[in-house]
Amino acid sequence: AGPIARFDVAGLLTTLDRYPYGCTEQLTSAAMPLLYMSSVSDALGLTQSKNLKPRIDDAITRILTRQSSNGSFGLWRASSGDPWLNAYVTDFLTRARKAGYEVPDTAYNNALINLRNTVNNAPDFDEGGGDIAYALYVLAREGKAVVSDLRYYADVKADAFSTPMGSAHLAAALALYGDQPRADALFGKAAVLLEKDAATP
Repeated sequence: AGPIARFDVAGLLTTLDRYPYGCTEQLTSAAMPLLYMSSVSDALGLTQSKNLKPRIDDAITRILTRQSSNGSFGLWRASSGDPWLNAYVTDFLTRARKAGYEVPDTAYNNALINLRNTVNNAPDFDEGGGDIAYALYVLAREGKAVVSDLRYYADVKADAFSTPMGSAHLAAALALYGDQPRADALFGKAAVLLEKDAATP
């Protein structure tokens, strides 16, 4: 991003700030990039950055009204959401908290406990696994993953992850815990899956 870049940063900021939809996934999708666009807009001298904090605060407040007592999130109200949604929303909340936004301790802890329970109770799979990999990545970023879980999925289930992102999330989680050989192997699998996707008509 910069004066000679092909990105219309001001336009992107305006679009994100006016994102019209309101389910939990859409609130998260609108607010997550705003956590980082603030620093970009400040560097470029754009005035939109002054409006970002209230927008992010409002998204956090609305999202937390949809969190159930067990820490999971529903799309429109508090309920048990699917594992991917829970990981996505928790990813946003943990990033917002690190960026200095207020995320209450109870909501934060319950969201992480819910992800931990999701991993603990995950059914066996021979294909897919992207939601589990994402949950493990979010937990690892917060120092809450169990390294034996990460190594199990890397050693036993590496070939079962069917998307590049699933392999990459697990690789990143392992890298955060200092297991670079397993991380490198999984990043390699992610690259192979990307090539297959690119070759598919």
